Amino acid sequence: MRILLVSFFYEHDHGGAEMVAREAAALLRRCAGWEVEVLCLAGGPDRGEPGMRRITPPRWCSQNAQTLKRTILFLPNRMLDRSLIRAAQNAGVRPENYDAIFCPDMNALVFAHALAETADKPLFTWCHEVVPKRMDADATRATLAPFINIWLRGRDAPWKKALAASARVAGVSNFITERCRAFAGDGTVESDEKFTTLYQPVEDYFLQPPSRPVATDGPAKVLFYGRLSAEKGIDLLLAAWRKLKPDATLSILGMDGPLRAEVERATGGDIHLLHHVAHVDVPKLISQHDIVVCPSRVEESLCRTALEARLLERVVVASQSGAIPEVVNGYPLAHSADIRTDDATATQNLTEAIKAALAERRPLTDEEREAEKSFREKFLPETFVHQFRLLTEV
Repeated sequence: MRILLVSFFYEHDHGGAEMVAREAAALLRRCAGWEVEVLCLAGGPDRGEPGMRRITPPRWCSQNAQTLKRTILFLPNRMLDRSLIRAAQNAGVRPENYDAIFCPDMNALVFAHALAETADKPLFTWCHEVVPKRMDADATRATLAPFINIWLRGRDAPWKKALAASARVAGVSNFITERCRAFAGDGTVESDEKFTTLYQPVEDYFLQPPSRPVATDGPAKVLFYGRLSAEKGIDLLLAAWRKLKPDATLSILGMDGPLRAEVERATGGDIHLLHHVAHVDVPKLISQHDIVVCPSRVEESLCRTALEARLLERVVVASQSGAIPEVVNGYPLAHSADIRTDDATATQNLTEAIKAALAERRPLTDEEREAEKSFREKFLPETFVHQFRLLTEV
């Protein structure tokens, strides 16, 4: 099978979805033996992959990387759609030369649908985002959120049309699958059966035994790993930490974000800001800690950090947003905190969850570790390849 994978920021390092798309493409080439070519926006680092096709975005939205990213994420529009279609045609992209179009990028979905429709090829969509797409004003603290959401509502119709036209739609979690079904399904049995869940394949280095078990003696080592922003709850974590004053250390591996200066002011003593590490080195870093905290305020499509912490047998403190309960459900070392409330209540709830995690920290028992195998199987590379084959058999 010859597939054209369409993902705007495929070569960029903007977030976890890009890494998942690259891993999916590699697995389909290596394990399924399929030919996978990629259509993405130019400007990312060349990773030496075969079959890369890059298109240049229009000059008016590509003055710098952040302007381009924000335009794609928050200001999608028909003029940009038409411009990108022309750029793809000028670059010699011929969708009729492929057996199917595969889109793991909600931002590129309307564009991918146009390519598939032009060539009368099946479109397989893998959704990693909550639909309908909106900016959470409370979680992001963005003053422009209400105005951006008015704009995004105007995008609902083409998104819904593209999802409805897809041969199959897979959510990255059951939570996302149900949102897609509610948004674009028509309630018929045939429509409902089109929606399914395809969990992301986890890299091999996250499936190895952790380098050390959770320590039960001495000061606990706590880790936050994520964007330094209000939607990821780093401000709540710092407030809870100051309130609790635990006999523990807090390490923060923070991607850039609007709260970086606040985090830098809080460092010192028992709070440490870590330098960036390559993704392949993240398992070692996580295994050096006992507890991983994921206090996200937004509706996470999966929450990769919580997943990685569970795979590495860490104690997990996580919010109850989006698919996070799905990730930690049944995990004996998980502690949940309701933080979709006012800041004072959210801080108190997070404080109590961290306190419980500190008091009850321990490694998994042999029996619990054995029981975790069924959970891990959902994220194995071979599981992904098998289920993707089934997905395309329409």
